[in-house]
Formats: sequence, structure tokens, C-alpha cells
Amino acid sequence: MKKKKTEDKNQLKKVTKAVGIFILESLINIPLGLVHAFLDPKSLYERIELNGFSIDRYGDRIKDLEKRGYIKITSNSIEITKKGKIHHLEKTSNRNTDGKWRILSWDIPELKKLQRDQFRRSIKRIGYKQVQKSLWACPYVKADEVDLVIDEYGVRKYVAYFVVEKTDINEHLQELFKTP
Repeated sequence: MKKKKTEDKNQLKKVTKAVGIFILESLINIPLGLVHAFLDPKSLYERIELNGFSIDRYGDRIKDLEKRGYIKITSNSIEITKKGKIHHLEKTSNRNTDGKWRILSWDIPELKKLQRDQFRRSIKRIGYKQVQKSLWACPYVKADEVDLVIDEYGVRKYVAYFVVEKTDINEHLQELFKTP
């Protein structure tokens, strides 16, 4: 019986996280006029229904997203913040490719160690992989949004970003990402 409760609790956590990502994704992808639906739980319930997640908790999830700084709520709108866009970018499973490589190279000084470590963690979650010490690559189209991360951590002057179709390390990159 205890195992069943633990499984149910874990399932609810997964659904709760999925609802948060769904809300962020909706805010990114829907016209501003539809954002108001999120302010009215009844309207939201008519549009969305996820297994195991009570409609009464949508408001709590939205408030949690605001508390974490992912969204900003005013009296007449909801807007996704830069932090929310980054969180969505890191959590989305979109693995679409277009045959191009997104390459990052950086030399972030030791004085900015915290930002460097946060930057590295974030680009890993987006899908970048390390090629050499300060050279990272990613084939996913979503990685084009890396400017959000660069600006968020204030490392723009230390980072070089390239989008290339061909490179002399193509085979190595394809092997690294297991792409054809």
C-alpha cells in the first residue's frame, strides 16, 4: 500500500511539472488575447484537462510560476519572463534539427565563476554537448535561443556563437549526437 502511495505521489509531481511547462509553452505560443484565459480558471478548465491534476490547482501552479519568476501577472495580463523562457527552453523536449550546428565558444573569467557554472548547466539542459574544453555544439533548432541564456547570465562579451552548415569536425559531432 505504501508503494502505491509513493507511485501516486511521484505521478502527481510529474503531472504538476508538466502543467507548469504547458502553461509556459502556452504563454509563448498563444496570442496575447488568449492569455486572459489563464486568469479565469473556469475558462482554463474548458480548454485544458490533464489526468490526475485537479482544476482547483491550476491557480496554485500559476501563482507558483509567478513566485519563481517565470511569469509576471498584472491586473490585466500575464507575460512570460526571460527566466520563464529559459526554463521552457531547457525543459522542452523538442529535438528538431535543420542540418546546421550551433557552436559556442567561451572564455568566462574566474571572477565570474558563478555565472560561468550557471551558463554551462543551462546550455547542457538545452542540449549542447562539450566538444573541447570551451567548445560546445548542438544540432537542435531550439538552441538558436541561446542568446536568452547568454544575456541572463551577463556573459555576452565572453561568448562567441556560430551557426554553421559544415565543419571539419562534422563526423565527430555526428558521432557525439548520434545523428546520420
